Amino acid sequence: MNSPNSYTDRILMDLEASENGFFQIENQRGKATLKVSKPGAKGQKVEFKDVVARVKLFGVEDYDLDQIKKIVSLAENKAVEIGSWSKGDPVPSYIDITISEDQMEAKFVLHPPKHGGALLTEHQMREQIAATGISIGIIDSVILSSIRNPEFFIPQIFAKGTPPIPGKDGEIRLHFRSDNKPKLEEDEHGRIDFKDIHIIQSVKPGALIAEKIPPKKGEYGKTVTGNIIPYPEEKIVNWILGPNVEESDNKLYAKIAGRPVYSPIGEIRVDEVIQLEAVDYSTGNIDFPGTIIVEEKIGDGFSLTTSGSIIIKNSVGKAFLKAKGDIVISGGFMGRGEGYIESEGNIYAKFVEQGKVTASGSIFVEEAVMHSELSAKDTIRVEGGRGEIIGGTLIAGNQVACTKLGAVVETKTKLAIGTPPDLLEELNRMKKDIAEKEVTLHKVQLTLTKLAEKSQKKELTLEEKDSLTKLKEANDKLTKFLETQSKQFEFALSSFEPNKNASVFAEREVFPGVELTFGAGKIYRQTISSLVGKTTFILGIDGSIQTERNVSR
Repeated sequence: MNSPNSYTDRILMDLEASENGFFQIENQRGKATLKVSKPGAKGQKVEFKDVVARVKLFGVEDYDLDQIKKIVSLAENKAVEIGSWSKGDPVPSYIDITISEDQMEAKFVLHPPKHGGALLTEHQMREQIAATGISIGIIDSVILSSIRNPEFFIPQIFAKGTPPIPGKDGEIRLHFRSDNKPKLEEDEHGRIDFKDIHIIQSVKPGALIAEKIPPKKGEYGKTVTGNIIPYPEEKIVNWILGPNVEESDNKLYAKIAGRPVYSPIGEIRVDEVIQLEAVDYSTGNIDFPGTIIVEEKIGDGFSLTTSGSIIIKNSVGKAFLKAKGDIVISGGFMGRGEGYIESEGNIYAKFVEQGKVTASGSIFVEEAVMHSELSAKDTIRVEGGRGEIIGGTLIAGNQVACTKLGAVVETKTKLAIGTPPDLLEELNRMKKDIAEKEVTLHKVQLTLTKLAEKSQKKELTLEEKDSLTKLKEANDKLTKFLETQSKQFEFALSSFEPNKNASVFAEREVFPGVELTFGAGKIYRQTISSLVGKTTFILGIDGSIQTERNVSR
């Protein structure tokens, strides 16, 4: 093992070997002298041109270039006369120091000596710096370089303040997946199995579901003059405790077996899960605070309402589903123009036919969307199987993606893309109101038809005649309302200012009869022939609808 002394000696030897040569010009009683030193083994020697430039800068008179070249070549570290200085008394070099407005940076400008005055020593330079109050972040290499190889009239940064280091905000660390987004994995044929999307998670009683991580302190900064710069205060995060959780030592545990949920407002809860064979006359309508799982079918006209999620392992007909969480349908949704599905999360289904579907998140359909009304604040994806969108109206805040858009028979298929969230909410309210009024109108018209048929067979009672009059008035009123509301809906649907990043993507084909709306005055209609191949519709820089062919998303 080497001794400490030998190790230190090697460092000093290395420093000595790396030392550059340097030169000095002085005024000695009116005579200019030049002294040049040799560099170390690895250092750079003094250049003749640099010495001449300094001689001219200093105003040396009657200098001998051959003499200077010889002194540079020998580099004996001896003062040798090279010329004269007859004008004025010697004035030493000095520095001008400036400090930036935020006091985070200091610069100096080195001025050359006059008439052979002395160059600043390191000690003198540091004294001048200290006199200005600069004490933090001094860059020693800049000072040493300015002494050994001075550059005049060039501003040089010689001190930098220390910026504050922000602390780390506290955080809530969840021990379950909270994004509620599906793991959509394609097989070797590019198909997605929507039955295996891993949306529903479960925990056992006593399971750790979340913990609160305390904030980490930051570090103060300092200006070059030593003033303290505070760091941004760290944030302490808090959670909202929902049902079926208990807190202990900044940790949350499940009190029951169920589904852990982290809501958009920061509430952490465990939803109780109810499992039903079917929803029909044996159960009535369901209103449950947790997650609902239905094994078989839901009868026409029945409703499910929950603050959790809904999982249906079959197809759904003319039913009414409303959930704060996700809605997952293993089969399809056949609404027959009256069924309605609404989720504050995402919605998943194998297919949708003549249905009204609204999601605050995204809508994912595997096979087809046919003659339906879909609305999603984020994305509508019809992919994985056939991936067809045929007829109806689809509204999306960000993107619509599918395999085929439209149909060979030129079915009118309308898409509105890039709708702002507030407008989308209003459109959904209008759409829901229209749907409810359509259901009521249908019932009114059915009753009118029955009474009209009865009147053909026998005289109606006074009560029935009165009912008939009221039903006709209701029919006229509802018909006018729907006509007005539908016009307002269509106007709102084509007059918004769109999200600039909105897009429509079709993997294989866009058929005639498709109409795309990107807001006010931005309408694309596919006519005459199909677009075959990968096609993306976006808004260009100029605000017009652009078509990109044979591109992936």
